Amino acid sequence: MTTNSEFPTAALERIRAELQLHDRAMGASSCGITIADANLPEMPLIYINDAFTRITGYTPQDTLGRNCRFLQREDRDQQGLTDLRVALTQGKDCTILLRNYRKDGELFWNELFTSPILDEQGRLTHFIGVQTDVTQRIIIRDALQTERDALAQALAQLRDTQAMLIHSEKMNALGQLVAGVAHEINNPISYVTSNLHSLNRTVADIFDTYRALEKLAQGATVHQTTLTQIRQDADLDFAETDTVDLLRASLGGLERVRQIVEGLRTFARLDESAIKFANLRENIESTLMLASVELRNRINTELDFADLPEILCNPAALNQVFLNLIVNAAQAIPGEGKLTIRGRATESEVILTFTDTGEGIPPEVLPRIFDPFFTTKPVGKGTGLGLSIAYNLITVQHHGTITADSIVGVGTTFTITLPKDKNS
Repeated sequence: MTTNSEFPTAALERIRAELQLHDRAMGASSCGITIADANLPEMPLIYINDAFTRITGYTPQDTLGRNCRFLQREDRDQQGLTDLRVALTQGKDCTILLRNYRKDGELFWNELFTSPILDEQGRLTHFIGVQTDVTQRIIIRDALQTERDALAQALAQLRDTQAMLIHSEKMNALGQLVAGVAHEINNPISYVTSNLHSLNRTVADIFDTYRALEKLAQGATVHQTTLTQIRQDADLDFAETDTVDLLRASLGGLERVRQIVEGLRTFARLDESAIKFANLRENIESTLMLASVELRNRINTELDFADLPEILCNPAALNQVFLNLIVNAAQAIPGEGKLTIRGRATESEVILTFTDTGEGIPPEVLPRIFDPFFTTKPVGKGTGLGLSIAYNLITVQHHGTITADSIVGVGTTFTITLPKDKNS
């Protein structure tokens, strides 16, 4: 039979066994568990389990009576710490990720869960913290993110390369077509020009012969009268002047066609090696001639070049860049306007600027203009590849730079910097 004095002893043993069970359970946990006293200003630790020591290297003698901020050392500028302070002040649950440091100084990532402990009256007495070392998880996450970023970059490069290849094939086909057309046009132009020169000389000889005959017949009145009548009937004075004017205009027109054909050949550059010394002014002038349809006599073009040296480059590639910038400028100017192209040389590089008086590019759009497939033009007006390809041709092929500055309503300036020797 149990006596009254034995009952409290049994109850105490039972309570002690339960406490030991709780302590063993907390000690067996793989997570670090801490209890902090919420009634003291520094909220010092009053309990840590074995897992906390395994994770951090700190023993009870190192930690009890101290605030656990020692785990952050000097690394206090963390958003998680701000969130933790708010939760502790408001007495709420909180889960955060922190950069913590073991006793030996090694960094580890700590996923910390904290929760308030309340007494029977609902008053806050302690905070419990559960700490999980998630360093490996973070390392794997960061490695995966790095791989994702690398794959995204590789995909973007593949898309850029694909676009470049497609465009390059189109430009190569266009270049061959242009060269072929230029060759085919050049032959008939040559013999038509030659024939007109011969005709010009023949007509001059005819009129010279007529004047000589007229001079011989001046002594005979009958013949003089007849000659005067013939001259008047045939209106030879007008015929001579008009014929000379017609031949001069025809030869002028053929010279203009010859210049266009020469411009086509210069632009295509298929008869030259890819990398060579080139005169940039000559390239720009030939490109302007090809872009005259876009300019349509409404855009005044001003060239301002100092004595630019020839540079080692890919002329056909640069012509493609120049054509793109000139056409873009023409399309950016809704009515009449001006395009100014300047060139200057420094000791090691050549600087070109293309400045138009167009509508300008909005500041929120400007950072994206060199992105592949980005365009603000209506459907059918642009592919979004022109400036992207120009950027690659300048930066990758020629190791130069291309930038844009723009003010809405004022205009845009593209600045190209090219080394004098692309291989330097």
